[in-house]
This record gives sequence, C-alpha cells and structure tokens, in this order.
Amino acid sequence: MTRAKHLQGSDRTGVTKASFTNKIAEMKRVLKSWEKRGKKDDSFWPDTLAGLADWDDPEKGIYRWTSPNVTQRSNKTYGDLVTTYWELQEDALPFLNGDGLDTLQGAKNLNQALSQQNSSLLWQVMELRDALSRVDANNEVLNRLPFP
Repeated sequence: MTRAKHLQGSDRTGVTKASFTNKIAEMKRVLKSWEKRGKKDDSFWPDTLAGLADWDDPEKGIYRWTSPNVTQRSNKTYGDLVTTYWELQEDALPFLNGDGLDTLQGAKNLNQALSQQNSSLLWQVMELRDALSRVDANNEVLNRLPFP
C-alpha cells in the first residue's frame, strides 16, 4: 500500500485495515445503488482479490496494497473483511452476470410481457369455444374440457 509503505507495525496495519474497511463500505454503497436501480452501472467493482488489492481511490480513503496476506481468509486481522468481500461478491452476482433477466427491471418487463401473452391466449380460447358451441352445442370437447 503506497500510503503505508514507509510505516511499520501497528501503524501500517491500521492504515491497511482502514483502507480495506473503506473498500468494503464503497462496495456496499455501489451494490445498494445497483439494487435500487435494478441494474448495474459503470461504478468500479473489484471482481478479484487482485483487483481489490490494486483498487486505489485516495479521495475515498481507498489505497492499494501489495501484500497477498491481507486477502487471506485465515488472516486474523483482515479475515472478517475478506469474508464480507466474498459475501458482497455473491450478492452482486446477478448484476455481474446479468443478461437483463436477472435484474429486477428485467423480471418486471418479462412478467408484463407474459401477462399480456396469457390474456391474449385466454381470449383466443374463449372465442374458439364460442365458435365451437355455435357450430355444435353438444360437442364432446365442450363437455370434456371445463373452462372457467
């Protein structure tokens, strides 16, 4: 981490942990905005642990680090943050993989299209039954297949 490069011991750990915490907080904010919009925007999202380590945005208190030990789940200092990172990745999966159907808006659009198709098919069946009953009121299809 460039900011903590010349620090030693607990000072270095504190700066790194603060940066990691800021990264997690920013990821939560981005994910919340995606959920609210129903789709992914162009906000930065680290898709790997290497991307997380390289993420550098000093204005947000986010700095890169170079030690691979920071992103190990077994690390007592950062392990809980790494676990939170993986939970956020799992929560963001629909937006990262998204083909439009995974998002809330895509699901709403699909639901509306299917509802319209269902209504159209229902009307067509009703018209066919009506035409069939005019041709042959005692047709076995009308008796065998109940229709609401």
